[in-house]
Parts: sequence; structure tokens; C-alpha cells
Amino acid sequence: MPSTQINFKNIPVQASIISKIISIDVDSNNCFSELDDLISSDQGVASLLLRVVNSPFYSRGNSIATIPYAISLLGYSVVRSLALMAFSRSLFSHTKNANFRLHIWQHSLLSAIASQSICQQMGQIKLKDDAFVAGLMHDTGKVLMYSHDPFVYEKVFSWQFGQNCSSLEAERKFFGFDHCDAGREAVQEWKLPDRFIDYMGREINGSQVEPSDDPVLGCLRAANYLCKTAGIGASPADESEDRMLALLALGIPTEICERILQPDYLQQLMETDTYKLCSSL
Repeated sequence: MPSTQINFKNIPVQASIISKIISIDVDSNNCFSELDDLISSDQGVASLLLRVVNSPFYSRGNSIATIPYAISLLGYSVVRSLALMAFSRSLFSHTKNANFRLHIWQHSLLSAIASQSICQQMGQIKLKDDAFVAGLMHDTGKVLMYSHDPFVYEKVFSWQFGQNCSSLEAERKFFGFDHCDAGREAVQEWKLPDRFIDYMGREINGSQVEPSDDPVLGCLRAANYLCKTAGIGASPADESEDRMLALLALGIPTEICERILQPDYLQQLMETDTYKLCSSL
């Protein structure tokens, strides 16, 4: 793998904390106390959690000032997702660049929500939060590359959309490595669970991937494809592209394909509380 020369330690939220939060056994008797300890140890995660729990989306009119009370109100899965959101926002917070915010930040957030939605429709209720996390983290390599050299990544954007090529091709042209290389390195540096290699360190575009039995990966691939063909993360699909066949090839059943290919499906996801709250953070 090419050396990315990216400084993985130069981030506001501690990656080691995120790794431990992801790895907590939700069925453990110590789950609540472990989560409390981990969140309380990182100011970035704790601040976002308290901000969210006191927002109009969750607040019942009473100010909430402690982490344990926030966890008890929101529940483990929501808190874990918010911890990942704090981590992602710490990476995304360096720029207000329009291309970056649409094609990386909004793409990641919408992919996370869509991946969770598809996973739930597939009947994989226990995995829907993992699908959200996978969607949120899958383009972390792009974030790191942009943070490493925003000027060069602007050239990536220009080439990708000017030539209508993949981000991987454009990244290799200007950096000598791509976001999958950076993602694999990040998984190792931050000691994330091995399964994150599939989410952050491998190409997930439909025409270039190998089949997988991992339902979370299948939902992530479908969500990523939906967003990109809608012009969020890539150039919009042309009218000749058979999106139904592409989704069927990813293992998505016909009835679910028909629902998620409705013209207003992504717009409906943008109307959810999660998207409205997180897109404005």
C-alpha cells in the first residue's frame, strides 16, 4: 500500500475512544458504565451529546447537564451513533468548502441514514445501527486526504467531475494514493474493529466490488450508490443507467429497490430529525 504520509493523530476527538465505543458489548452488564466513562473522557464527544440531548429534537423542556442522564434518555444505540457523529464532525469541521460539504460530509451523513433505513427494511433490525456507523465512516479516507492538503483535493474534485471519473482515479492522479489506502491506514492507526477495513478501506461502488455475505456492507453499498447516482458524492447518473439492476446486483430485493428508487426517497431522509440535526452541527 502506498504511504499516505497523513497525520492520523491530528484530530480533535480521540480515535482510541471511538474504537472502544464501537467495540462495547451492548449485552454486557457493564455497557452503561463503560459508555459513560468513555464519553466523559472526551470533551468533543461529551459536548456534542449534551448539545443534542438538549436540542428541540430530544429535550422535554428540562436542561440536561450530565452524561449518565443523557445516556438513559437517548439509549445506547443513539449515543453510540452520536459519538461517531462527534468524531466525524471533528474531521469535517475544518472547512466550509461547498464541494467538500456536499460530496463528502453530506454524502457520508445521507449514506449513513440511507444505509440504516435499507438495513431495517431488509429485516436486519439488530444491525441497523452498525449500518449507520458504516455509512458515516466509509469516506473517512477522503476527509483525511482533504485535511492533509485541501488545495490538492480541490484538483481531485475538478478532475473527477470534469472527466466524469471515479474519485479513486482522480485521487491517485494527484496524490499517488486513494481514500481506500488512507482508510485502511486509519483503521490500523486508530485500532478500529477489523470489519471496518471493508467499510473504509475497500472500493464499494457497485461495478467494482466482489460479492459479500455481510448484510451491513450490502446496505452500505446500496446507500452509497443511491447517493452518488443522485449527484451527492459523484456526477448524477445518466438516464441510460439501470439503477434497478445495479441495486439488484448488490443483493437488494425487488420490493425494497422499488421503494428506495422513488424520486422522493432521499428527500424524505433529509426531512428526518437525524439529518436536520446533524447536517447543521
